[in-house]
Parts: sequence; C-alpha cells; structure tokens
Amino acid sequence: MKLEYKKRIYWLLRFILIVCVVNVLTGMYEVFTSNYNVTANQIIWRGARYNWDGNRYSKVDELENLSELPKECDIRDIWEVASYYSKDYAECESRLRELEKIYDEQGEKQVVENILDHDLGDDKKTRMEYLIVAGILTKDLDKGTELLNTALDYCFDRDFGVLGYKRYIDIGDKLYRKNEKVEEIIKAFEILSKYTVDYMSSAEKILDKDRRDTYIRHYFSMIQLYQTFSGIEYFDNNLISEKLYGGDNKKYIIRAVKSDSTDISLYYRMYKPFIKLGKLEIYGRYKNLDMRVYGLMIGSLDDRDVTDYISLKYLSTLTFIRRLNHLEATSDIFELCAAYTLVYNTDIHLIEGTAYAIYPTYKIFDYNGYKDMVDTKDAIRNFNVNFSKGGYFGEFAKEVGYDENNPITEENFGERLVEIFDMRYRCYEVLGEEYGYDIDCITLDLSGEEPLKRKE
Repeated sequence: MKLEYKKRIYWLLRFILIVCVVNVLTGMYEVFTSNYNVTANQIIWRGARYNWDGNRYSKVDELENLSELPKECDIRDIWEVASYYSKDYAECESRLRELEKIYDEQGEKQVVENILDHDLGDDKKTRMEYLIVAGILTKDLDKGTELLNTALDYCFDRDFGVLGYKRYIDIGDKLYRKNEKVEEIIKAFEILSKYTVDYMSSAEKILDKDRRDTYIRHYFSMIQLYQTFSGIEYFDNNLISEKLYGGDNKKYIIRAVKSDSTDISLYYRMYKPFIKLGKLEIYGRYKNLDMRVYGLMIGSLDDRDVTDYISLKYLSTLTFIRRLNHLEATSDIFELCAAYTLVYNTDIHLIEGTAYAIYPTYKIFDYNGYKDMVDTKDAIRNFNVNFSKGGYFGEFAKEVGYDENNPITEENFGERLVEIFDMRYRCYEVLGEEYGYDIDCITLDLSGEEPLKRKE
C-alpha cells in the first residue's frame, strides 16, 4: 500500500477516535451535570410563564392587546371567546364565519388543519384563529390525543441552511426544528388561561355538580395543554428526527400519547451537535426522549410512579424527588392545582429537565360547603396575617424568613416560589419539630386565637 494512502487511513482513524472520545466525554459530562436539571427550568403560575435564571424565576413576557370579555361570556365556548376578537374588524369577522362553517360541515379537525396550514398573518386575525385552535384542543383532550398530534405535525419544519442546503452532515434522517406556530399556540393558551383564571376567581359556587365538573375539567385540560406546548418550546432546542412509534409503522416527528390516567407523554428523538465549525454543525449523537406532562391534582401530587421512568442510581433522581416533595407540600398548604413535566432520556433514564404548572384553586372548586372552603386566595391572606406582627405566629416571622413589608401575593407567588418553598420548610423545622405543630395550620384563619409565645 502506498505511503500516501496509509497516511490518509491513519488520519481517518485518528479522526474517528477523536469523535468517539468526544462522544464518551460528552455523555459522561451529561451524567455528572444532570443534577442541575432537577430545578424546574420553567414554571407557569396563573397563566404566566417564568424561566429559571439560576437564582430566581423571571416572567417571560406580558400579554398585550387583549380583548375584554364580559363576565357573562362562557369561557368554554371558544366561538364566543373568539367573537370578541372579530368585533369591528371586517377581516376577522369574515374569517370567523368561514371557520364556523367548516366546523359545522366538516368537523373540528378540519378547522385546526385549515388554520395551521396557513402562514401567520395579521396579528389580530392570527390571535383569533389560534384561540380557536387552543379552545378546540382543550375541548377535545378528554377524547384522546388525535387532534393534539394533528396540531403538533404543523409545529415543525424541515431544517435547511443558507440557500436551501443542509448545514449538517447528512446522516440519513430528515431533521426538523420547531417553527413560530408553537409560540402562537402558547400565546393563545396564555390568553385562555388569563380569561379562565379571571372567570374562576370571580365565580360563585356552582351547585350543580355536573356543570361544576365541566368547568374544572376545562380548567385542568387547558393548563395541561398549555404546559405541553410550553415544554416543547422550552426543551426541544436542537434538531428532531422522525422515528417509528408503536406498531403502526409510521414515522412521527413528535408523538403524543395519553395514558389511562390523565398524563400525556411526548416521544421524540433529538440530535445534538458534538462538533461545530463556524456555521457547520456535525450531528451524530441523538437522544430518545420522553416529555411526560402529568395531570393536575388539587392540594397534592401523584408522584408514586416517577421512579418507573428515571433511574435511582443517579443523584439527580433523588434530588428531583426531594424538590418534588417541596412542591407537593406547598401545594397542600396553599391549596394549589399543581402538576409537573419531566423530560428524560428513555435509554439511560436520566433527567433532562423539569417544569411545573401551578394554579390557584377557587370557591367554584368547592364540593362540601362554600363557607368552609379555604381556597388559594384565603390561604395566602391567612399566611400573611399569621406571620405579621400581632399574628398567631408573628414572633417566629424572622426565623422562617417572612417579611411583613414584602407579603406574598397572588401576583408575586410565581417569581418567589423557591423562597416560599424555603419558608415552608423553615416552618416545619421551627413550628413542627420544636413546637409540635401540624404546619398545615399556617394558612388557616387563626385571627381569633391568642398568639403563640416563644418557649423560655
């Protein structure tokens, strides 16, 4: 063999060896740093998104140009909600009538496809159209994930580089990136979330159980879908390839499946570049991921099966379970609707990321007696009173980290979530371990009781 060819083979083998070493080291790095993924990367509180910046949660953005809905508007009737975006606007009104006709004659799936098949256009018309998509998906979720998967198909486009050429080495798979329609769907759910929260907070108790349950199911489905699309927007920041799922021999970009419970799992394969040379990215490693979006529960979390999906041999799993316990205990005390998202590698069962969805409960949720129910608003008010000067636990405010000059409110609850976790835990240490109190009482109305005195 000529020396020239031997040199080429030698350098090729060296290159392959380097690639293998980089892959192994990258994998080891991911394992060792996975413990950082257990902090909820994003939370949704009362419809607003907050991202973790390493120290605290910061709100993503503010909603603008909202239409005002009258109190009598039925938030579950998406056509009624959308109609307030078409008033005094001929193009929106015409489009709304067109979509209603498609709905009546062809069904809800055709409406979703018709909207998502169009490019984004006028802001007001797009806002109205995507509100309809979000409303239809919310109403349909009880039936399964067919419409959800239909919408997901429109959320990803083939990935091409400058002038239409691929900017990665072709590895045989078609690769995709999420498009701007994901963010529009998220905005629509954020708007619906605001309208729903406003309605729930002002609604009186509904005596008819069936009617009350339909509102609660709507509330839960909307929150879970909002959390699903927010998770896609936040977590899938690399290329996704089509993969086979199940026994239907069909490739999917991302596949949503609803279990016998209320949980939603999204299965997808994500590629990650391990070599970057300027604009050239070489993709050779991929992860099989599952984004599991758990169903909401009031006052507690169903975390009994979390270890079925992530391995106990990693420190990150134990850390995640501890932090999940913080969320569960806080939800119980403040009467929250809470759920979480867990993104994990299905091959090595390693946590890739987590997120929370947290919403208040309201009087409309009451099953027993209107006057007896403590909802989230009551719990927050009672907590502030109990730890303020003259309150039942006023003497212990400094020890648990409470400052009556900076009270907890529904508006700042999301950004102060970690601080609230810490205060609840200190209440457990001080009032629970030292004084034998069931700390559930810290959010009860204790205004008629003699304040607790410190032990001598």
